[in-house]
Amino acid sequence: MKLQASARYIVPLAAAGDADPGRIGGKARGFATIARAGLSAPEGFILTVDAHRGADGAGRLTDDAARAVAAAAAALGEAPLAVRSSATGEDGTEHSHAGQYLTRLGVRGAAEVLDAVHACWASADGGQAAAYRAQRGHDAPVAMAVIVQRLAAGVASGVGMSRDPLTGDPDTVVVNAAWGLGELLVSGLVTPDDYRLARADGRLLRWDAGDMETMLVSVPDGVAEVPVPGDRHGGRVLDDRLLAEVHDGLLRCERALGLPADCEFSVVGGRIVWLQCRPMTALATPPSIPEGALPT
Repeated sequence: MKLQASARYIVPLAAAGDADPGRIGGKARGFATIARAGLSAPEGFILTVDAHRGADGAGRLTDDAARAVAAAAAALGEAPLAVRSSATGEDGTEHSHAGQYLTRLGVRGAAEVLDAVHACWASADGGQAAAYRAQRGHDAPVAMAVIVQRLAAGVASGVGMSRDPLTGDPDTVVVNAAWGLGELLVSGLVTPDDYRLARADGRLLRWDAGDMETMLVSVPDGVAEVPVPGDRHGGRVLDDRLLAEVHDGLLRCERALGLPADCEFSVVGGRIVWLQCRPMTALATPPSIPEGALPT
């Protein structure tokens, strides 16, 4: 039976686990893992690859796809949004494609969402992304789904890995955290706090303080880079309670994946909100992949 236009193009983020993986892209599949792990993520929707594959001759959304996106964006209200690419082949077990495709933060209103969708699609054909794929022998055309969700405008953000990515040590959980939104951290533009936790009980084994002079925050017309307030210098970004919550979430994601997990999070209202979960690809000694471990 042919899907109605809205169902063909729009999948609620909370329903990612029930969607055909080939229609929502690799990054969106991470939200299925987050849901299976029983963790919270910002509300949103996925614009499926059907919209990209059905683009008009100018590479733009067709009228019915644009209407579906506008309606889904309006249902999220007036809050600022994050628009993230979710390409086929992204966030897999061998290559993450991290940083190769576009993310746009602080998007407001249907017109800005539609513009951000087109920018995500364009990033699939960018020189950097094309070179990354060619280097790794990925010659198949890229189909791009797009995630649109409420912006997790937290006081801090971070990345966690359920084992040490340099040594592969399964007894150590590694967490990096920085003030503000996470784009400066994942882009390598700030030196975050580095925490080493015991896998068994979450005990803090080591803390190396970061070096963060600036941070990214949400503002009415998007996002802005501002100085880190003086009272945040020298102290830890994550206290013991937040580290315990991150430690628990990382192990939950690892169990849901069946593989070591690499996750992104934000600190919103004093709690951890999860923004991404994917298999670790940077292990010195990659683990064997259990049959059926990845969501399909």
